Amino acid sequence: MKKLFLAVLIAASIGTSAFAADITHLNYRVKSAFEATFAGATNVSWHINPQFISFAFELNSEKMEAFYSSDGEQIGMSRHVSFDKLPASAVKKIQKNYPDYQVKEAVKMDLNGESNYYVSLENGNLKRILEVSEFGRVSLFSNRK
Repeated sequence: MKKLFLAVLIAASIGTSAFAADITHLNYRVKSAFEATFAGATNVSWHINPQFISFAFELNSEKMEAFYSSDGEQIGMSRHVSFDKLPASAVKKIQKNYPDYQVKEAVKMDLNGESNYYVSLENGNLKRILEVSEFGRVSLFSNRK
């Protein structure tokens, strides 16, 4: 799941100047911003990347991940969702167009004021990640063997 989150975030953030700072340690501003927004989070861990800081955690028994810039601004968040919680039209399209694939996970990503779902599918060695809009539009995000 972490690879799916990271792939989606990196792809969405390419070219965004808010991620340009050099991050080498978790600073007080970022930590405080996270704690204020997600009070009560448990099992918190963080990972520092050159472009952003990610926090993986649980809140109300839900696994989530939040992404921050080095100045403490929240730039996105993601959480697991059940496949059947996607827009109904998208569920039907995916079941019709990918009948031989098994759904491995579904993630809702909120980034820059927009929400999209990402669905990881597998069929043997074939792996696909689909992007689903809030309106049910389905497109191929990544295709791997």
